[in-house]
Amino acid sequence: MLVATWQDDRVHTPAPRLTSRRAFLRAAVAVTGIGLASTSTLAGCDLFGSGGSTTPPTAALDGLLAHTVALGHQYDGAIAAAPDLAALLTPLRDAHRAHAEAIAASIGRPVPSAGPESSAAPADRQAALVALRSAEKAAQAESLAACLGADERLAPLLGSITAARASHQEVLV
Repeated sequence: MLVATWQDDRVHTPAPRLTSRRAFLRAAVAVTGIGLASTSTLAGCDLFGSGGSTTPPTAALDGLLAHTVALGHQYDGAIAAAPDLAALLTPLRDAHRAHAEAIAASIGRPVPSAGPESSAAPADRQAALVALRSAEKAAQAESLAACLGADERLAPLLGSITAARASHQEVLV
């Protein structure tokens, strides 16, 4: 500890730090920036998006949109067949409707009014949950494939939809 005097009073100043928090954070940001730049260079990606893809959405995203709408309708059928599941299934159904709206908005398409036809939902509570869990698993695989094949503009949206579908499977246990 350094001791300095000033007008007959002793002033104690703390020992100098080896590294300040500000210096540490600056170094961390610099290292992260260098890591991102080298990773994007090695991966062949454009870090700043100047050469970004402007290709139109693929048919896979149209299919994902239609299947997302169909999954919402499947939840409607399960709620109608087993009304005691309404409290559990309504938030999940609403999430799929929000996903459909987000996908449609991001690819510049209207939300389809009806998806592919699905079979009637089982009236048995457990069978309805098993059928929905199976549908969620297939939907998660589809959204994961779409996410991996999407351009950087759509990947965050599709990744969050994929994660939501994984969490829906856990709710349906």
